[in-house]
Amino acid sequence: MSGNQTISSESGLTDVTRRQAVKMGIGASGLASLAGCMGGEDDGSTTITLASVMEEGTSLVYAGQQFKERIEEESDGDISVEFSYGGSYGSEAETFDLMSEGAVDMYTGGSDAYDLYATEYYFFNSPFVLDSFEQQQKIMESDEFEEEVYPALEEAGIKVAGPRVYRGMRHYTSNEPVRTPEDVQGMDLRLPSHDAWVNAWEAVGANPTPVSLDELYSGLQQGVVDASEGPPAQIASLSLWEVQDYFSLTSHLPQSGQMYVSTSFYDGLDQSEQDLFDEIVDEVTEEATQWARDTEDDLLTEAEENGMEIVEDVDSEAFYEAAAPAIEQLFEEEYAGSWDDWRNL
Repeated sequence: MSGNQTISSESGLTDVTRRQAVKMGIGASGLASLAGCMGGEDDGSTTITLASVMEEGTSLVYAGQQFKERIEEESDGDISVEFSYGGSYGSEAETFDLMSEGAVDMYTGGSDAYDLYATEYYFFNSPFVLDSFEQQQKIMESDEFEEEVYPALEEAGIKVAGPRVYRGMRHYTSNEPVRTPEDVQGMDLRLPSHDAWVNAWEAVGANPTPVSLDELYSGLQQGVVDASEGPPAQIASLSLWEVQDYFSLTSHLPQSGQMYVSTSFYDGLDQSEQDLFDEIVDEVTEEATQWARDTEDDLLTEAEENGMEIVEDVDSEAFYEAAAPAIEQLFEEEYAGSWDDWRNL
């Protein structure tokens, strides 16, 4: 497992140096100067710095690869893309910080930006809240999101690019079969560091342990955590079958993601470049969703062929019921609107 991958024709900064730069706190102008890849070049061309914490084989990296290929081709080389995935710029939250500073131009990945800058609307990406990706799409396209959420992200320097991208239904991996909430009691479960996720899984009975995605494999291998949860693409891209025996279909979150662009970078493009950018982003994100849908069953088969046992007879409803008190409390204290209203939108 590589952990750091770069697709680039003009990179002047190694992955190790990027990571060091993030940890040393080099600001936007310093990192841009080191990379030599922000905005327009001396010859009039433009290089886009595109990052992702995800690995190859996921729908958001697929979208990024397609974006790089098409915008370079359709701009006749006037626009080039340096695409670094696998966490080259640090965690997702760290990468969004760099975008806010203008040190990274684009990101393709999860939804931490919503948790960081529009926390009261992060419910759409919390476990045990919604049943389907279609529900998520309706919410993301609602007037309230258009009026409240996207402006909050843009104020932080981050602009949503294209529609939501399906990543797959999130399930549960472990070294013991999981069929009911009783099976996860006290189990050290890797989670991203989102309070809502932690609260929900604590209500179910697990022991949530925040671990970044790029450290998930080693965390399972070294026994830092006993279990994880995620979509089939995550299991395949990280080869989790090497460190986990069971994949239990809890179906607790229809996972999706997004492409984003730094507002400072986007506003610096001329109108024709913005039009080309928007057109290609819309195309590749829609295609990435279809790609994820088409490959989801194949990824389950791949996990099984690599030794994972797929546990299908999971009482998913019992998990949702166990988490419901925590979700209701989140809507009472933190989340905007009514749980029932959002589910029935």
